[in-house]
Amino acid sequence: MLNWGVMGAGGIAYVFCNGMRFTDTGQILAVASRTESRIDRLANDFGIPRRYNDYADLLTDDDIDAVYIATIHPLHAEWAIKCAEAGKHLLVEKPISMNHTEAAAMVNAARENDVFLMEAFMYRCHPQITKMVELIQDGAIGDVQTVRATFGYRSGFNPESRIYNREMGGGGILDIGCYTASMARKVAGAADNKLFLNPISVKGNGKIGPTGVDHIAAATLKFENDIIAEIICAVECNYGSSVTIYGTEGTLTIPSPWLPSSPCRGAREPLPLDTIFPATQLIVHSSQSRETTEVTIPVDRDLFTYEADTVAAHIADGQAPAMSWEDTLGNMQLLDTWREEVGVIS
Repeated sequence: MLNWGVMGAGGIAYVFCNGMRFTDTGQILAVASRTESRIDRLANDFGIPRRYNDYADLLTDDDIDAVYIATIHPLHAEWAIKCAEAGKHLLVEKPISMNHTEAAAMVNAARENDVFLMEAFMYRCHPQITKMVELIQDGAIGDVQTVRATFGYRSGFNPESRIYNREMGGGGILDIGCYTASMARKVAGAADNKLFLNPISVKGNGKIGPTGVDHIAAATLKFENDIIAEIICAVECNYGSSVTIYGTEGTLTIPSPWLPSSPCRGAREPLPLDTIFPATQLIVHSSQSRETTEVTIPVDRDLFTYEADTVAAHIADGQAPAMSWEDTLGNMQLLDTWREEVGVIS
């Protein structure tokens, strides 16, 4: 049983704690936040026994084995490095950091202190991704040619909100574009029987708002195996979420790529312990037979439970199969380049 400490007590931390109710691999022992009301809500709703109003207190709690960092993006690197130096294993919310340089420093800290570190791309831990890779490598749609991944929502403009505040790591690329980037790289790698591929070319464009963050952004990627990817994200436009992979013999569509079978994500209170988690589907369309097949992936736990269980299963070997250090660093490099192309950073 892993004893978890949760650093940050916002919405995503609530979702993670909800998911932890359906695992027997660990428990939430403590929560730390600078906002007392958020600490109380999390602790009261999920029966968390220890409450800290200073992040540093998690580092001195000898009973904490692993820390889930759910703070705003700019705080990830500082506190992940401090946790690593304190000997705590780490699950860090995406994006793991503000840029590649910070991510590299975090990886170095984990390596030097011999602790586990994984970026919290929860969708990568779900069996849906395993099935997607299997279908690609079995030739269900022939040779992969292109992939299109979108993630967008409309949030009313508020310069003080995390979404639009530059100092808080705002903008679509860091908030949700990181998902589309990681998926494109995963698909391109799967086509070559690799865990991921990094693009050899990135061309981007977007809309920058008055606070200097990207409101809408798109990029075209090219990989060494000639796969082309189009990735789009937005925080002021309801693009929705979808992934379509186009092959020489058909298409593979993922209707719910980022939040498959996760009632926790929208939960406002603890889910009942007898919750039944919905199966998810992949849709394969054959261009030859013109037949469409729904491939159902049964599940037995929440998306965020799969994520926590992945950490527990691999702490001993130090490897993060869902999102390796090399994968994370490649994704952060792509996000840096995309933001440069769009004009967010120079």
